[in-house]
Amino acid sequence: MKAFIIFALLILSSSPIFADSLKNQVKSCSEIKPQEGRLTCYDQIANSLDQQEVKEFGQEQKRIAEEAPNQIEAEIVAIQMAAHQKRMISLNNGQIWKQNDSKGVNWKIGDLVVVERAMFGSFFMKPADGGPKLRVKRIK
Repeated sequence: MKAFIIFALLILSSSPIFADSLKNQVKSCSEIKPQEGRLTCYDQIANSLDQQEVKEFGQEQKRIAEEAPNQIEAEIVAIQMAAHQKRMISLNNGQIWKQNDSKGVNWKIGDLVVVERAMFGSFFMKPADGGPKLRVKRIK
């Protein structure tokens, strides 16, 4: 039963409001003394989990995308040339991005760049003060 409770909490941790509500529900169930009443309480929680999963089915990625920022700004800390004249760009936030197109840019260490979302899950990187964009893919 404890494994079920832990599993249920992990599943719903992506929905903070519902997870907090679930935590309170599980806590109140654990305080029920008769074993059958406690089991009934846990069964009701399990049924509500199924209903929540059905309600969110197919929209998981949409929810994640809505919560994520549209762009970030960071400083270039390293630039390495990879195969086929593609650049590997390391940022001060620990992220590493690889150039996907073959455009040439004159960026250097210390430049501020903006990484922004594009269509179909792709990303562009451009100088913070404007300039040409590179299509990039996050490596790390």
